Amino acid sequence: MYEEDDISSLGHSELEQHRELRDMVRIAAWEMPLLTTLHQPFTPPDRKALPLRWRYTTYMGEHHPASRKVVVEFQPAHIQSLTPPQRAKLCKLAAQNKRFLGDTIQKLLAEAQDTTDTFADVPLDTRHVKRTPKPKFPREWLLTAERKAELEGLRRRELLEEGRKVEGNLLVSGVGAIEQQRAIDAKRAEEPVMAEARQPVGRGKMGRKEMGQQRVQR
Repeated sequence: MYEEDDISSLGHSELEQHRELRDMVRIAAWEMPLLTTLHQPFTPPDRKALPLRWRYTTYMGEHHPASRKVVVEFQPAHIQSLTPPQRAKLCKLAAQNKRFLGDTIQKLLAEAQDTTDTFADVPLDTRHVKRTPKPKFPREWLLTAERKAELEGLRRRELLEEGRKVEGNLLVSGVGAIEQQRAIDAKRAEEPVMAEARQPVGRGKMGRKEMGQQRVQR
């Protein structure tokens, strides 16, 4: 039961998060430097000793059918236990994978050319196909040599004009404006704080009232 003698649940969660952060900081300050004793120089793997290269696909913890896909790559020349005829045979056996895909495409083409059933009553779902248009830069917008020379001359004229203004003190300098404002502020700060005390104060009731005095009634 909450009797207003403790912080709320939100405050406890903030404290728990603060404790976790402090624990991480302690680990980074005291324990992680000890890992330098386990430091070892990196030696790249020998491709001849480990010729196989495995490539996996992960979706950061999400379940996806493509996450079960594993691709292996290797060069037959890195496998030293094979003779040249055996390497050639290995390349020919690996080419059967391409041949299988080619045969599958040929079968699909043959089925597509079969006019007995055109699948006209089956709709085609193309919602997953999304083509993003890639605009090309117009050739008419490319800078020509004449246009480049014109722009360069314009920049030079602007620089010369700006130099003349600087020499004639016609440009507004941001640094000068800041220094001028600082001088004004410093002058204002030097004025006496009791400037209002210099003003004459009237006598009588008005004088007492202005000076904060009140008449005591007996």
